[in-house]
Amino acid sequence: MATRRFPRARALDREPYRIWYEALKRAKARGMEVHKDYVEWGDTSIGFDRWWREHGHTVITIVANGVDLVNEATVNDGNYYLFAIPKHLSPRQTRDEAERLMKKLKAEHGQFKLDARWRLTESASPKLASYRAYLHALDCRDALVKKALEEGKSEKDVKPVHVLAALRLYYIKKAERYKFKGDQMPVILTHGDGGHQTDPDKIIVSDHSDPKVATQSINAVREYLKRGEELLQRVASGNFP
Repeated sequence: MATRRFPRARALDREPYRIWYEALKRAKARGMEVHKDYVEWGDTSIGFDRWWREHGHTVITIVANGVDLVNEATVNDGNYYLFAIPKHLSPRQTRDEAERLMKKLKAEHGQFKLDARWRLTESASPKLASYRAYLHALDCRDALVKKALEEGKSEKDVKPVHVLAALRLYYIKKAERYKFKGDQMPVILTHGDGGHQTDPDKIIVSDHSDPKVATQSINAVREYLKRGEELLQRVASGNFP
């Protein structure tokens, strides 16, 4: 695949690839066999932002699927045609003129096709928060398993309720650090009042005075872990999501 240098894209555009990258790192850390084409990604042991600056932007082409006004990320991007549209033209005239010009340009330069290997499916963006939650759940479980092994215990000693408590604590600390910016704790993981509890001591407790809420939260953790494993498997095979 030919490579070229692109101007820095908006962070929002890169976020699906950030999660893809983080999932790939976890797949590799588990010793999973990954697709041979990932060799193009180079060193994936470093942080995503550094990797994107140094290498990622030459491998992955970010192109929007819709038509929009030119911006800093697209003004010098060779994957876009830039049109000058007179403001007095009607929408119909604009469409007809754009179609005529597109046909002319493609006849002269050929049909441009993006490399399909690193394209996102249309369902990727709306589920980013869920994918992040799956990875957080995997990280919490892995940390607990590591601690259990160090204490002479086994992986079986780590129960979903333990992962739930660790995951709740993770979100609380993250919210405190970033002043509640970014992803918040999923409602299904909260305890006792349908998602509005703010007292950390009450959120983290593991006695679960409300059996119904406890069952829902623990089942959610099981689902997160399952989905997380599935995500790593897909990413290892070269697909996202």
